[in-house]
Amino acid sequence: WRLNSATLRERITSNQAVRRSFANSFSSSSKRSQHVISLQLDYYLSPQFAGVASALVNNTYSSKGIDISFLPICPVGTEQAHVRKHQNANPSGVTLGTVEQNIFIPNLVADPSLKTTAVAAMFGQSPLCIASLKDPTLGDGLKMKIGTHEDTVEIMQRIFPEHTVVASPRASKNTDLVNGTVGAIQAYTTTEVPALRRQLGDEPFVTPMEGHNGAKLGYSQVIFAPHECLQEDHLDQKLAVQKFLEATFEGYNNAVRDPHEAVRMVNEAKKMLNLDDENNDHWYPSAEFDVEMLAKCNDYVKRTFQGDRYGVIDAKRWNNANAWLLEGSSASENFGLDATVWHPPPNLLAGNELSRNMMEEARASALSFKEKHGRKPSLAVVTVGELKRYQHGDRRLQIYSNPASSWFSKTSTGDANGFDVTEIHLDGASTTTEELLDKIHHVRDDLNVDGIQLMWPLPDHIDSVKAFSAIDVERDVDGIHYIGQLEIGNKDGAYPPVTPAATIALMDEYNIDVEDKRVLVIGRSPIVGSPIAHMMREKGGAVTVAHSKISDETLMKLVGDAEVVVCCAGVPGLVKAEWITETHEGSGSGTVVINVGTTFDPVIDSLVSDVVGDIGKFAAKYSPVPGGIGPISAPALFRNVAKAAWDRMK
Repeated sequence: WRLNSATLRERITSNQAVRRSFANSFSSSSKRSQHVISLQLDYYLSPQFAGVASALVNNTYSSKGIDISFLPICPVGTEQAHVRKHQNANPSGVTLGTVEQNIFIPNLVADPSLKTTAVAAMFGQSPLCIASLKDPTLGDGLKMKIGTHEDTVEIMQRIFPEHTVVASPRASKNTDLVNGTVGAIQAYTTTEVPALRRQLGDEPFVTPMEGHNGAKLGYSQVIFAPHECLQEDHLDQKLAVQKFLEATFEGYNNAVRDPHEAVRMVNEAKKMLNLDDENNDHWYPSAEFDVEMLAKCNDYVKRTFQGDRYGVIDAKRWNNANAWLLEGSSASENFGLDATVWHPPPNLLAGNELSRNMMEEARASALSFKEKHGRKPSLAVVTVGELKRYQHGDRRLQIYSNPASSWFSKTSTGDANGFDVTEIHLDGASTTTEELLDKIHHVRDDLNVDGIQLMWPLPDHIDSVKAFSAIDVERDVDGIHYIGQLEIGNKDGAYPPVTPAATIALMDEYNIDVEDKRVLVIGRSPIVGSPIAHMMREKGGAVTVAHSKISDETLMKLVGDAEVVVCCAGVPGLVKAEWITETHEGSGSGTVVINVGTTFDPVIDSLVSDVVGDIGKFAAKYSPVPGGIGPISAPALFRNVAKAAWDRMK
């Protein structure tokens, strides 16, 4: 199971910087005890388990004191039973397993003696779908036969009651679909769908199961442990679980950053363990397919990121899925879950789950709008020239987000959430003010366009005042007119700038009160700093505005005096963490730091904030970078677009 020392040394050196940045989130000791862990995967070692493969091949498990072994693949749906049996036979070790929440919870209800508890998840949402060769929405009442796995027949029938659901072999599912044995198959968007595209030479019709007819399947590849291993009188076993999670999600961090290398890790892990692939027809024999499949898996992995780590299960989302899976049957809060084993530090103001909730709300509003008005809410984005902050947009999208919810993929984000998005790119050197105005007026003339976003900044030769003034207030979803409209009393008809709105949303989520507090806003741009300062004043804060041109001495004094610091200058290292006051005299409270300004540093391949140093050491609470304000901006934009669409139809 071990690589030779030369190969291992080479691999560790090549990934050292990336792994160090992720691993710094967790404490480590110089001398590690040995934890014996047995792992029951619910499928063959494949790209969906790239984090496990990476941790194994890179010796990350061993470095954290884990002696890991892998149990044989078991029949589908029996993972918990196998974990329980193995744990009972080996009580001094820890047996972990993986399975989907939609299997885990019904099993636990049916057999409480399983006594297994979820602690983390590899995928933030189920990739289950049905794939068909014909559009199932155009069936005119024709009943379709859906071939599905034997452990999901009941759930599939609930989601698709108008069709006939039958159990069918996994290994021949694509062939059964192509041959017409069934009209649709249970598939995974990560696996069968890209394989079918290659086999057919065209995209199959895909209907995601999550959300269809209200379905809430919850998390996928849930990591669970025997209940007793998480108790306070089994601290060594609980520590073993946490060390396993550290290593596994360090592995997923590597996989997200380098899918090609991760594919090699998976293949090498299979060689180390002497494993074969499953004999089936939904794997396409090409390296390009493996990379695509792994990248699609990564998009689901990134949905678990919260604050400073992958794998976090949100209790509210877990409970909502439980309620649907159990069809309204009573289940205790957090049934089957221990959310305390794997979570961000309590002083972290994480924005990832908030962003997911906001995007779901925007999507629900968009779908309701289409149902009532026969069209999707529509956004037009106009960009002139190449924006500096978009220089590394593709890399930021790969590492931190996914095409269904990203500032750097507005068209695909719109597609995934029920919006029409048109992106208009104009040449930065040749476009004149008049040509830009003509384009804006053309967009305004389209009555189906609900929101217009003119990207800031514009080239120096463009008259910015004329350009932004040409956007009518009722379609100003980027909030450029926001402050002016508030000043003249239009509080309901003006849409807030998206990044300031994201900032307020995060502060409200964590009950950060600024009333009668000394608030320092560092940054004064018309679309971020100035609106944030205005919003803080509206909330009762005593606001001071600073910027990157003032001296370090003055800025240090202002930061030290502030009870709330909002950094939105976009200048890395502008603020030193040690300037932050840990405890303010009089109030006895610490300082809250909101990191808004971020910059991508290609040298370290990471986002950095305006604050340099250990913020967590000095701040009472702070928003991380990444994982704070950034994820919330795209949902805030699409929330504005949905509201603008409804407002325009009044």
